[in-house]
Amino acid sequence: MAKTNFLTNRQIFFLMTQTQIGFGILSLPNTLQATSKGDAWISVIIAGVMIQLVLIMFWLLLKRFPRLTYPEITQFVLGKQVGTSVNLIIYMYFIWAATFVLLQFTSIIEEHLLMNTPYWVIGLLMILTCTYAAISDIRIIARFFGLISILFLFLFGISIFSFLLPMDLHHILPIGSSGLKNITLGSRDSMLTLLGFEVILFLYPLAEKKGTDFLKVITWANVFVTGLTAYFVLICILIFSEAFLEKINYPVIYFLRPLHFQMIDRLDLLFISIWIVPLVASIIIFIYLASKSLRLFTDNQTKRVLMNSLAVFLLFIVAPKDPESKQLYTIWIEYMSYLVLIAIPFMLLLCSRFLHKQRKEESR
Repeated sequence: MAKTNFLTNRQIFFLMTQTQIGFGILSLPNTLQATSKGDAWISVIIAGVMIQLVLIMFWLLLKRFPRLTYPEITQFVLGKQVGTSVNLIIYMYFIWAATFVLLQFTSIIEEHLLMNTPYWVIGLLMILTCTYAAISDIRIIARFFGLISILFLFLFGISIFSFLLPMDLHHILPIGSSGLKNITLGSRDSMLTLLGFEVILFLYPLAEKKGTDFLKVITWANVFVTGLTAYFVLICILIFSEAFLEKINYPVIYFLRPLHFQMIDRLDLLFISIWIVPLVASIIIFIYLASKSLRLFTDNQTKRVLMNSLAVFLLFIVAPKDPESKQLYTIWIEYMSYLVLIAIPFMLLLCSRFLHKQRKEESR
């Protein structure tokens, strides 16, 4: 394979960070008020540590099969029939993850930008854009993600204006006042926000540098996303009181609303407009990974992406949009992520070690 066909460390970094940074950060300070409150930023850091442990588990599994992707490993370790059944679960997870992000994206856009536009029009425009990008090769997607990563600098720059607002340090003091139990529960909610790191399960065979170099780059990507998330959560806690954070769904958007400048009257709308791009990136990669998880009816990548995009859009149309249903969707994606991202890789790692020992004994 030519060197240009591999993914560089920089491209892997951007693929992972762009997939992880999605809509969840916008509502996370509100979500964590039910548990860790002023210690929400600690919950985010703990969630980052937990994800790092999962990443190490992924790495241990992937380096045993350096030329195989996640779905190929399941069939190799579990056999074709059982492996295909497991891949079906993985496929359903990515389809539902893409639908979940699309639902949340439409809700945010309809609430803050396009109040009179039908939700299905917003969803259709988004899915068409994502489908066009997902048809591309992963290397092209990686270059696109690297290009749009410069927007993080704009988001960070815009957020700095929040320091012009009054902040109360007492909102986070005393540190740890929520208790270990609540902080731990908050870290569980934070992990759902940081989903997207599963993309590395499909990148290892294409990585230019494997082994410890691969582990280093995914570790730095996790540190970056965890740090950025903790930063926005901390800003919201310092600006808003607990009572106010419990009432607003998207505090990361609202903390910029009081700021007005001569050239830009609504800084929060500019912030949302830029944040749309990471949301697009998440849907693109989820649709792409679904096409790689299971080959349904066709081996043609383009046709699989089109079929997956159609499935996502149909699920988006038929899914109820009321708050109770959205909460139920969150629970579904949470438990599916535990199965696909923790239980299955752990089972594969144990089975692969058992098979390795068995083959050693047979070769004696």
